Amino acid sequence: MKHILIVPVIFILTAGVSFAQEIENEFQTRANLDLSFKPLKKLKLSFEPELRLDEDFSPDKYMLEGEVEYKAFKNISFAASYGFVGNIRNNKDTEYLNRYAFSAEYEKDFNRFEASFRLKYSNYADDDISDKNFLRFKLGLEYDIPDCKITPSLAVQPFQNLVDGGLYKTRYDFGIDYKLFKNNYLEVGYKFDYYNTEYLNKHIVSLGYKVKF
Repeated sequence: MKHILIVPVIFILTAGVSFAQEIENEFQTRANLDLSFKPLKKLKLSFEPELRLDEDFSPDKYMLEGEVEYKAFKNISFAASYGFVGNIRNNKDTEYLNRYAFSAEYEKDFNRFEASFRLKYSNYADDDISDKNFLRFKLGLEYDIPDCKITPSLAVQPFQNLVDGGLYKTRYDFGIDYKLFKNNYLEVGYKFDYYNTEYLNKHIVSLGYKVKF
């Protein structure tokens, strides 16, 4: 009887290992500069150039993005953004893509936490897909550590494909903002993209510099 029970156990473990081996893991590094200022009390303008590097740290994409955000109510804001992307390809001309998005966000402070929920419509999923539209649901949480220059944050963001209605991927995000001096911050982050439609995981390490004018 013991030998009979061992066989299916070995089969299940072997199948699990084989399945895990089929999952592809991609790695990417990003560097960005985030510049923002408020010409009016409720209006914020931002500009963010970004360079993306592939696994061997060679240039993969560059992106120039601008955003207009309007705080309509105490806890609710609306935003529109446009991004110009250069997709660098080996032995081919660079491919140029246009990205746009519209979003609404609700934020609420309690104690030293800041919780937020953002609903975004966009024509991209922050990867190579360019012919589909998405709804992106982002739930985030920040914590203001007393007497500390470090602000940690967590977020989860499902991407729903509006063409077939399915869940395309889910992004898990962890970041740290470090205040260097007044209105200047260093950002370090890690994103994990779990793809629901293919055997693929993407690991993204980012380094940024933020200036608020």
